[in-house]
Amino acid sequence: MIKTLIIVESPTKAKTIESFLSNQKKGFSVIASKGHVRDLPKSKLGVDIEHDFNPLYIIPVKAKKTVTELKKLAAKSPRIILATDEDREGEAIAWHIKYILDNDPTVKKLNPTIERITFHEITASAIEAALISPRTIDLNLVDAQQARRVLDRLVGYNLSPFLWKKIMKGLSAGRVQSAALKIIVDREREIKAFIIKPYWLINGDFTVKKNYTYQGELSKINNTKITRDTFKSLLEANAAGDEIKTGLAKISNLKISQAVRRPYPPFTTSTLQQGSWNKLHFSAKKTMSIAQELYEGISLGGKLTGLITYMRTDSLNISELAINLAQEYITKTYGDRYVIPKGRFYKNKAKLAQEAHEAIRPTNPTLTPLELKKSLTPDQFKLYSLVWNRFIMSQMPDASYTNLSLETTVTNTNTFVFNSTLKHLDFDGYLKIENSNDSEDSNLLPLDWEKLFKEGLNLDVKKIEVSEHQTEPPPRYNEASLIKALEEYGIGRPSTYAPIISTLENRYYMEKDNRAFSPTPLGIQVCEMLEVNFPQIVDFNFTAKIENSFDDIAEAKTNWVKVIRDFYLPFKDNLDSKYETVIKIDTTEKTDEICEKCGSPMIIRTGRFGKFLACSNFPKCKNAKTLKENQLNIKCPKCQIGEVVVRRSKKGKSFYGCSRYPECDFISNYKPTGEKCPDCGYPLTSYNLKNGNTVIKCSNRNCKYKNILSEK
Repeated sequence: MIKTLIIVESPTKAKTIESFLSNQKKGFSVIASKGHVRDLPKSKLGVDIEHDFNPLYIIPVKAKKTVTELKKLAAKSPRIILATDEDREGEAIAWHIKYILDNDPTVKKLNPTIERITFHEITASAIEAALISPRTIDLNLVDAQQARRVLDRLVGYNLSPFLWKKIMKGLSAGRVQSAALKIIVDREREIKAFIIKPYWLINGDFTVKKNYTYQGELSKINNTKITRDTFKSLLEANAAGDEIKTGLAKISNLKISQAVRRPYPPFTTSTLQQGSWNKLHFSAKKTMSIAQELYEGISLGGKLTGLITYMRTDSLNISELAINLAQEYITKTYGDRYVIPKGRFYKNKAKLAQEAHEAIRPTNPTLTPLELKKSLTPDQFKLYSLVWNRFIMSQMPDASYTNLSLETTVTNTNTFVFNSTLKHLDFDGYLKIENSNDSEDSNLLPLDWEKLFKEGLNLDVKKIEVSEHQTEPPPRYNEASLIKALEEYGIGRPSTYAPIISTLENRYYMEKDNRAFSPTPLGIQVCEMLEVNFPQIVDFNFTAKIENSFDDIAEAKTNWVKVIRDFYLPFKDNLDSKYETVIKIDTTEKTDEICEKCGSPMIIRTGRFGKFLACSNFPKCKNAKTLKENQLNIKCPKCQIGEVVVRRSKKGKSFYGCSRYPECDFISNYKPTGEKCPDCGYPLTSYNLKNGNTVIKCSNRNCKYKNILSEK
């Protein structure tokens, strides 16, 4: 008989925990539920609106085999421990498992004790500590998760059919995804409304005693501040520049101040996703997937070990043990000067940050990325390095600087003032960590800077540069900036950011170009429909208010049924009235082309994967083809009969394929050029780099031909 059965979600997590317990205690068995074991049905609403929105859970088909196994093992175990994740989702999974076991006759006959444990890292010590102090299931957390699931089902199940009827079939709307879509659409509107204007800046290089040159930017002319409207033309700016070149330059004002740069706190889910995108260009989805692997356990010398703490957290708390281990490493590696005696603690700003949780950190800070490199995949190594560096730096002293603020005056017919900020690094602090991306080498002063700079000192004007610029619209959102916006607006929670982004892409509501998101025409149509008819659904403040209500449920401050009722009743009344008053949008566009199969006019339709040409006599005639705008006028490199066209996958991703598909199955992620490789004869493809250059590359994986074309 199994003395103790431990149930977790993930098979990898189960293996890691079992490896700890197998060497210490007998009678333990660890099994994975493989996610949720009960959920709302897909084929119907699954919520009893008439009876306090009671959710009608079922066991999904994919979970039935696992549930049968859980019951079988539970019927032999006098003690059952639910060790699912420590967040609301994990609490709900534990509650559903307990419900199933409590209502199984065979398990009830044995009457086992069912306990709940949580831990924020999968290490032997954390598991041992959790087993010593089990608790009951937190029903408030379960209610909060249940409220979110029910409310999202009510919105999606009711609003999506409305979009099918008023725009086109296959669309979806959601309480969170629709508000996120509005962020993307609003930014696009700002970009289109933006008026670009030219302006000119003047920068000067000034030499002190012929051995040190610094740069300043023109800030005033005759005590009038420089603005983007100061120079009306390049001619005016050049005239000022020419006058400065022949003027007398000197230091007119000098201020010395002390400044510090503090390290960032350890990662939370949101900042990890942002940092991973900015530094590694990993998507939120990829980041969370790799983080899950590091959390659940990596084989080190044949033993599975969790390398980072739980990756779904809003907390900045750090355990004293982790701080002590970090101090041990820092002292040994860099010396006592780089240790903060009592450690550095961070305050949680977010209301929802639970004090028992920790920030994302390495489980053992003394295990450096280089020591683990051979045991990790390249992507695991990169993400672990990111987490490790951030945590170790957070426990090191501030970097301290001496800042030198200068005003350089150039006198001629007019008086010109240039501003400069220079600095000297007095103590590197956390910047000591090798290859730190936070170090700054620009504008650093030489060691003898105090002998060089004095007010009234005459200078040589080494160079004056007039540069033309343009006002720029706000940039489109990328993964990091969109996640930051979602967090600032209170839309969703960090654990939902990756699914939100994936949903918007998969629905073809937005697309990615050069790593930036822009709304598709379909996305704009959906957003406009919701803005006019269901303003609350896309209202940021309202969405954040609902999220806060879920937090209140988790903290037992309000009842989950009341939250659902207060939202749903007015929403449903409005929905019913809109069915009667809103006119269907015609998403088709007329063309001059005639269907070669039946003679009817061809029209442009919008589908989930973009626009296409279709016969207006559909469904009698099902003729459809690629739009000319998606044709590249390049012969298919495989069959030499069809043309290369832009297609979209089911997930909304663009790729290149043959117009004769399925007769020809040519596909490529990169754009074919229509030319052959000079080395091997395979088709050449091209893609653009962030700096504007174009890479021409052979499509043959075994060929190394590559040519970079500069835009200059």
